Amino acid sequence: MDKDFKATIEALIFAADAPLSVEKIARILEVDSELVQNAVDELSADYKPRGMNLFELAGGYQFLTARRFYPMVLKMKDTDRSLSLSQAAFETLAIVAYRQPLTSQEISAMRGVQSVSNILRKLQELELIRIAGRKDVIGRPMLYRTTPKFLELFGLNSLGDLPSLEEIGVNES
Repeated sequence: MDKDFKATIEALIFAADAPLSVEKIARILEVDSELVQNAVDELSADYKPRGMNLFELAGGYQFLTARRFYPMVLKMKDTDRSLSLSQAAFETLAIVAYRQPLTSQEISAMRGVQSVSNILRKLQELELIRIAGRKDVIGRPMLYRTTPKFLELFGLNSLGDLPSLEEIGVNES
């Protein structure tokens, strides 16, 4: 494969502020998607032994610190996390991730609380969830689902990459 072509794709992915899809790269470079996918696969293999890897996230590709170095990077950053969610917000986000799309009333019932409207608003502000339409029932309540930013933040390519409820010790009875 042409080294300059691979280097161009590497530069595009590196410069992108979000995961970049093969289709978008192909449109930018005006080439066939299969050619881009082959180059991305080669880049991914090239970066495997390095300090950063090419990850498939949220339907695209992005360079991130290799997982094995993540603990050191956290030490460097003094464990300063840019995302700070309460336990209630994490619970709400997990419910949305596993049961989407669903209404705020359904979320409240699952959590056993009166209202989750403030939490939903916070998760929307953080762009972790979005309104996905309205449920076709009386009152037409809004339906919520996760966003590509949710996938990106949690290192997932798709919702299918979430661990099963059984794997995380949740009993569905």
